[in-house]
Amino acid sequence: MGENKGSKIHPVKSSEAGVAPKVQQFNRVKIHYSIRFTMGIVVGYILCKLFCDIFVKNGKVDSIFLDYGKWQVHLHHWIMGIIVLAIVWVIDFFYLPTFFAGVICGGILQDIYDYNDWHQVIIKNPDYQSKT
Repeated sequence: MGENKGSKIHPVKSSEAGVAPKVQQFNRVKIHYSIRFTMGIVVGYILCKLFCDIFVKNGKVDSIFLDYGKWQVHLHHWIMGIIVLAIVWVIDFFYLPTFFAGVICGGILQDIYDYNDWHQVIIKNPDYQSKT
């Protein structure tokens, strides 16, 4: 067969032949991690939503407040999720299972998306009585 000298298609050299499969394999690994993380987010969001609907809204579990005099710190579950991610990340020496990270992020997203008071962390203590 004759070569077309004006063609922009160049034959692959034997030294470049191994590059494409490694790139494809790397892309497959990224897709697997993305799928695991996304599935973790979905599972975490659903579990957190169910927990809040069944236990918190029915009054079986109370929200967590830390009293500091006339102020209270409301530990939303987005704050607790960030703390859990930080602790696991440090303990596991910078290795965090992808699905687990997704589940925790799903819980964080559920709190931020479903509650209007997610940003109110420090609030006045309604039970505080002045000692003066």
